[in-house]
Amino acid sequence: MLVLASSAVEGLAQVCLKRSATPAGDKHRWLSLGIALFIFEALFYSGALQTLDVSTAYPLSALSFVSVTLFSRWILHEAISPKRWLGLALIACGAALLI
Repeated sequence: MLVLASSAVEGLAQVCLKRSATPAGDKHRWLSLGIALFIFEALFYSGALQTLDVSTAYPLSALSFVSVTLFSRWILHEAISPKRWLGLALIACGAALLI
């Protein structure tokens, strides 16, 4: 569960950093939030490594690709191509094989 939380938090942090790089909006707030979320992500991942082998935790962290895409769609309103949806589904299936 900590790896899943880590991946979700990393996805949100990436989107916050992207938001801080755009001309509109409060850049400092988004940048600060992104950095804080990366700190939480590192704590979650470190906690996961206490109970999981790195050979399991690292491939599961690929779920951050899924979370980045979902948060990008939801928060940044980015378009996601069908090919990318297929790729995300393959990543999710690969992660499911490890669980």
